Amino acid sequence: MPLKTVVFVDGQNFRHNLRDFHFRSDPPHPNNPEYRLDEKHFRWQDFFQDALAKFDDVTGWEHQLVRVYWYYAENITPWSPNLWRAQRIVDDHGARIPELTTELVIQKAQEWYEHEFRRFHQLRKSVFEEIQQNTNFLEFKYVGQYVVQPFRPYRLEYDYDGNITFQGTQIGEKGVDIGIAVDMISKMDSFDVAVLVSGDSDFHPVVRYLKDNLKYVYHFSVGRGVGQDTQFFSPALRGVVDCFQGFDELELLSNYVNEHAGIPPAIMDTINLRAAELERMLGEEPAHYGRDAEPALR
Repeated sequence: MPLKTVVFVDGQNFRHNLRDFHFRSDPPHPNNPEYRLDEKHFRWQDFFQDALAKFDDVTGWEHQLVRVYWYYAENITPWSPNLWRAQRIVDDHGARIPELTTELVIQKAQEWYEHEFRRFHQLRKSVFEEIQQNTNFLEFKYVGQYVVQPFRPYRLEYDYDGNITFQGTQIGEKGVDIGIAVDMISKMDSFDVAVLVSGDSDFHPVVRYLKDNLKYVYHFSVGRGVGQDTQFFSPALRGVVDCFQGFDELELLSNYVNEHAGIPPAIMDTINLRAAELERMLGEEPAHYGRDAEPALR
């Protein structure tokens, strides 16, 4: 009888993993020297089905995909001007950038915040909704908050044209991991296996709780490189889950990149060249490639 399997995706953590795959066209494009992959660039229907097939192979059991829950923050920090912090920025950076005033800092901070606000909501509307429409058994869930600090400069400098470049700080999501943990526990009577796509060590307690209640808990990741040299992202959970599997860079780039997702042709050529390079590297490895140094099933 197939094991009922639910996949839980820590969206922000996974997004960082995906965006670590970045490419440059040859010759480099002057307006876009580096192109990073993200959620919109992959065929998720095949990705999740093949991920479960990997667990089928390594365990000898059949896994039935019940649902994929993909989590992102529900809202973003609200805008609030802060005169005191604006003055602090002027005091800290005014000697290097004499034009700074509290009014200019507030203006620059608000412009940066509005850009982050638009990007945050556009991601949900133009990317996640399309992914959900094209992927069976997937549901995006929105909990917690995406925290930004406009008055904590991450970058404050002159650009090449002598204009002031201002970027606030992206703190990241707060409360999303709690939402995932609550769902994993509250839904555990409805599944046999939970697959966690995240490497956040904060999930250690919920993994142990599910295992104590005789549920199987797996971890799935993607990685850079190929063969024995594959560096899987977010390794913090590998030692506590029952089973670990992942796609190396060759598998990811060869099988799951969506060529129709708006990737520029020059970048797609670079991706294909990288895949060919990885395939050559794989051909030079010993025949025992594909078998983990440690057992996948624990």
